[in-house]
Amino acid sequence: MDFSLTEEQQLLKDSVEKFVASQYNPQQREALLHADAAFSADHWKTFAELGWLTIPFAEEQGGFGGGIVESAIVMEAFGSALVLEPFVDTVLLCGQLLARSDNAALCEQYLNPLMAGELHGGLAWQERSTRNHLNHCSTKAKTDGKDFFISGEKVLVSNADADLLVVTARLSGETDAVDGIALIAVPLDCEGVRTQRLRLMDGREALNVVFDNCRVPAQNLISDDGLELAQQVVDEALVALGAEAVGAMDYLYKATVEYSKTRKQFGQPIGKFQALQHRMVDMFMHTEQCRSMLIAALCAVSDNSPEKTQAIAALKTMVGKYGRQVAEEAVQLHGGMGVTHEMNIGHYLKRLMMIDACFGDALVHRRRYCELNYAA
Repeated sequence: MDFSLTEEQQLLKDSVEKFVASQYNPQQREALLHADAAFSADHWKTFAELGWLTIPFAEEQGGFGGGIVESAIVMEAFGSALVLEPFVDTVLLCGQLLARSDNAALCEQYLNPLMAGELHGGLAWQERSTRNHLNHCSTKAKTDGKDFFISGEKVLVSNADADLLVVTARLSGETDAVDGIALIAVPLDCEGVRTQRLRLMDGREALNVVFDNCRVPAQNLISDDGLELAQQVVDEALVALGAEAVGAMDYLYKATVEYSKTRKQFGQPIGKFQALQHRMVDMFMHTEQCRSMLIAALCAVSDNSPEKTQAIAALKTMVGKYGRQVAEEAVQLHGGMGVTHEMNIGHYLKRLMMIDACFGDALVHRRRYCELNYAA
């Protein structure tokens, strides 16, 4: 089977890798975080100018016409450099939900500025008792025909600088019912919205959002039965997060090998010791295992395979388990330097731990994989 990239995909890969190599380093990242900035507005503007924010959107919507493979190419490069910009939240979650709605007016209102880099977005789905299930939704939405009135709370909403959130809100049914969940686009400047910013362990920022009878026009409805659409978009975002994890793991493996060539102990580089060579081989093996699972998931999603959900669950399980193992090995093999704030190795560990936690950790997705296989 041929897994080689097309000419366009290779050009995209080269472009993104060149950009992150020249524009991202640990010092720049730390400067951003110490300046209380969630990410670089200049970088985001450049993403828009280079057309990266249009990648997954159809050409008739003004997009690049790419797919999950192109998004994964971008995210793998971003993972290698710990890029802070909210590509997944704005483009792959909020943007894709807007793009796949049947509401053409809403799509035109928000998608064009999103692709131009003028609007940031996110998905508000998680609640205090959600336990990683999208269908667990106690946030209520009532309508009088002209407007929706939303009441409830969402927690740990990624991308604290979002201007627009796609909110899961229940129109009918019990808290855990799979039916009756609407997807509604809610601008954060609406009356009745209160937010609290939170700094996460990887340096990124999230929001807790309270909707107090928040009034939103009825035309902001994306879907009145949107659980299936939300799950589809989230699953594809999980593939992108898997690509980000693979990029981070690959960086850690290579950085550790290089460090082992220069760090000396007992009169020779530590890379000469066979016991440490074995550990670095394990890092390489785990990285390539995850890369293989990423390719399998990309193929399954691209071909719309009946087993694509299993492939995505398997990918999330593998990067959750082995991403952390690779990062912990990198920290240990760097010795005391690996736990210093000034060295970026520990920051990769924190990011990989956050990727594991997103939309359910490795244990959650291992259980999901088993349930899907059993049902089949």
